[in-house]
Amino acid sequence: MAPCPGPSDTGGGHPLQRFMHLYMRRTVRDMNDLLRDQQLSMPQMGTLHYLAAEGAQSVSGIAEHLNLSLAATSHLVERLVQRGLLSRTEDPSDRRQKSVALSELGVALVERINRQAAAAFDELLAPLPSELRQRFERDVHEVLEALTSRSAVAP
Repeated sequence: MAPCPGPSDTGGGHPLQRFMHLYMRRTVRDMNDLLRDQQLSMPQMGTLHYLAAEGAQSVSGIAEHLNLSLAATSHLVERLVQRGLLSRTEDPSDRRQKSVALSELGVALVERINRQAAAAFDELLAPLPSELRQRFERDVHEVLEALTSRSAVAP
């Protein structure tokens, strides 16, 4: 594995990797503070974001997404339900299955995390000349549209 570029490294490496390095340098401390303040583990935060993106899921679906055992995921989900961040209901199509979704409190927390991440991007991009930033944002929108279009989704 190649060493992580240092602050004076302006060349080499994949451009997106270098961009993420700059972003992560600005956000790691804030994200760790947020995780500690909210008493969340990375798998718990991953669960919240997964449910925010995909909607209600079964515990086994969450386990598969996180690459965790069913037992570990059940325990993780239970802790988040007890904290009021998730709700668990009977799946109407199979009463033996439970469906897990974000609660209102969970939605609010994910929105807070996303606002914090957006603010870090704004801070990172603030020194750019206005025209360059606008071009960058247009290009990102175009890439996102291509990646999320039905034709780009893998079967």
